Amino acid sequence: MMVWWLDGLLALGLLWLAWQAVTAPRLFRSVVMFIVFGLFMSLCWARLAAPDLALAEAAIGAGLTGALLLSAYRALLVRHGAGREEAPGIAPALARAIAVGSGVLFAVLAGILLTLPGAEAPAGREALARMEELALDNPVTGVLLVFRAYDTLMEMGVLLLALLGARVVAEPLRAAGPGPWRRPGLSEPVLVAPLVALLVPLIVLVAGYLLWAGTTAPGGAFQAGAVLAALGVLLRLTGRLRPTLTNSLYERAVLVLGLAVFTAAGALGLGTEGYMLSYPAGWSYPLILVVETTLMLSIALTLALLFSGSNGFRGAR
Repeated sequence: MMVWWLDGLLALGLLWLAWQAVTAPRLFRSVVMFIVFGLFMSLCWARLAAPDLALAEAAIGAGLTGALLLSAYRALLVRHGAGREEAPGIAPALARAIAVGSGVLFAVLAGILLTLPGAEAPAGREALARMEELALDNPVTGVLLVFRAYDTLMEMGVLLLALLGARVVAEPLRAAGPGPWRRPGLSEPVLVAPLVALLVPLIVLVAGYLLWAGTTAPGGAFQAGAVLAALGVLLRLTGRLRPTLTNSLYERAVLVLGLAVFTAAGALGLGTEGYMLSYPAGWSYPLILVVETTLMLSIALTLALLFSGSNGFRGAR
């Protein structure tokens, strides 16, 4: 009985947080509600026995996206005057209309989905039946990099295009960055340096574990990349990384590395197996591990640059 109470509270909490995120009178409150909504959503995915989605939602949906929204909020405050208590937000009537319209659209789509006939052989069962061919124990990784590899490849392309689009429409350097203690004449808080020294190796270790465990347990390139991107956000906020108007050859190489290696690995299958994005027999595990590693690096740098609002990074002097 307690389990049903918990699920009911989570469902009601999601609805309330979603409504608050859209209709809150102050923009900062909306951002905070969105972050809490992401945390609640990760709990819901965990309750649905989907730990991979729970990790991704917590790291990307609540963590990095929340940090990006807070950065954008700070930039709005700077643009509209440091003395303002609140950045301009969406009109309440329009916000409520959007919320109601989204709810109606969701209800219509859910109704249509429930009326569709069930598949005789669900794709999930077929994927599970073929996992032994891939030498993988995590079906999520198998689906992402094998059975729907085209989707994952396109997602990497979309992520890269998002960064390029942000560079076109955004200001060269936004307000995201270290706090006022990094300004000339002000000293850094005493706890910042030891906390950074403690967190950096821990974050790298967690990212490495998520990457390695992704073939057999919840984890993978997207979760590991999000964790590494969080490290970039930490170093950016504490002034260890400084934004630049240009990027180096190494940064450009890392940005396209995941997409390029994924495409090259898929092309190998075209020559050996006869179709694109397959893997040569006996080489699926090492190739998937290489692809996952390069995807992690590209995802991490892309997300960190999106947060920073810069074209590249350099170490603080």
